[in-house]
Amino acid sequence: MASVMGFFVMWFTDIYDNSLLENLKLRYNTTAAEWWEKPPVNPLLRVHVFNYTNIDEFMKGQAKKLHVVDLGPYVYHETAEKVNITFNNDGTITYKEKRSYQFLANQSNGMQYDRVLVPNIPMLTAVAGYYSESFYKKMLLNTAITSVGAKAFKILPVDSFLWGYEDELLNLAKKFSFNSEISFEKFGILMTRNGTSSETFTIYSGESDLRQLSIIKEMNGKSSMDMWTTDECNRLDGTDGSQFPPHLMDKRQTLYVFIKSLCRKFPLRYEKEVTLFDGIPAWRYKAPTDVFAHPDVNADNQCFCHLGSASCPPSGLLNATLCSYGAPIYASFPHFYTGDSKLLETVSGLNPQKEKHETFADIHPRLAFPIDGASRFQINVQVRKTSYITGMEPFEEDQILPVVWLEVVPGEISDELRNMIYHSTFSANAIQLSFKYGSLLICVTTFSLLAMTCYFRRKNGSDINEDRQLSKIDQVDT
Repeated sequence: MASVMGFFVMWFTDIYDNSLLENLKLRYNTTAAEWWEKPPVNPLLRVHVFNYTNIDEFMKGQAKKLHVVDLGPYVYHETAEKVNITFNNDGTITYKEKRSYQFLANQSNGMQYDRVLVPNIPMLTAVAGYYSESFYKKMLLNTAITSVGAKAFKILPVDSFLWGYEDELLNLAKKFSFNSEISFEKFGILMTRNGTSSETFTIYSGESDLRQLSIIKEMNGKSSMDMWTTDECNRLDGTDGSQFPPHLMDKRQTLYVFIKSLCRKFPLRYEKEVTLFDGIPAWRYKAPTDVFAHPDVNADNQCFCHLGSASCPPSGLLNATLCSYGAPIYASFPHFYTGDSKLLETVSGLNPQKEKHETFADIHPRLAFPIDGASRFQINVQVRKTSYITGMEPFEEDQILPVVWLEVVPGEISDELRNMIYHSTFSANAIQLSFKYGSLLICVTTFSLLAMTCYFRRKNGSDINEDRQLSKIDQVDT
């Protein structure tokens, strides 16, 4: 009976896998929690900056298209950790994120002090913010822009453009309270990425239910956002991308990553099996090509359209203004990959390619966390031509200007983590197979012994009966 139960448990239940997955739960003072707090993988942030090379000709009307050159990548070593951690009594963990970056000159194609000509986002933000204001306020803004000599494009060192610089118009806006929401001393396109996040997250530890492991429960104490037009799009569904609930690894389930900078959950769908490192198998998940598509193509994206006007950007763009402090920022894939062809009509120098610009994650099928991949997104700014503001004439209405694109990839994996992945793949599989086939062998052996025992018992019983019958015959003959 015991051998039958062992065979059934090893072949028809997940008890062995579940015993391994118990170690993934984020319990206080465990290895899993320590690695979650300070990941043993330090990602690389590769930044590509679009340098505009024909601004003078464009502003004078001598060039119909703006031309950009993709500079970089400028590579940074990212150190990430969780801070202000509280293990709650309800099976959740509350924390903040903290990141810091170190420039890697030997891996970069360019230096931090390279000077680039880029869109002047503080000015373009101010102009867009005054689009519907009165004539008096527009003239006041135009006077402010003229007084500080602000123009639609600006020359800056790469490091300052990315991580922060003092802007004359920004300082003037703060001084005269043009915008009460302005709280930054400087402006940098990636400035909010560096340092401790302003958001506080609460996730499930998996201790109460492994099926909820790492799922985001709340952000800033709220279980949903109030930015989009439907409850589904406002849901804080998914994880931060560093871990997924193991039960979702069945190739049919869509995985969701909540991307804070986009204020939305982002889907990943299974594509194929791949092999990494020393033969370690992984499942490749990719971002759907219609994730940024116009609602005419992907109806689920209707909720991301502008709430007031219900206007939707062309395919390939996500309006991220609501989570960019009011700046007219639009997200896309690099070089407008998967986007509407009209996005390439006003800017030359872009070359969208699937291999270079798609987003994917290679996830370990048992441990359910990425061991390779690339997260790739582009930051763009919209030009809103506002009446009575000079210097905007050459632009088309609501023209989209590419600014930078980012690629986050795993860095070197520590030996300890690599050994754990290897063990969870090969050693654990070997042990599991030995248990499975060992239980099968024991079960078969047990049944064979039972069958032989029954056979010999029957045979012995048959021989005894034959002997008795022969004895009776002998007695009759006698």
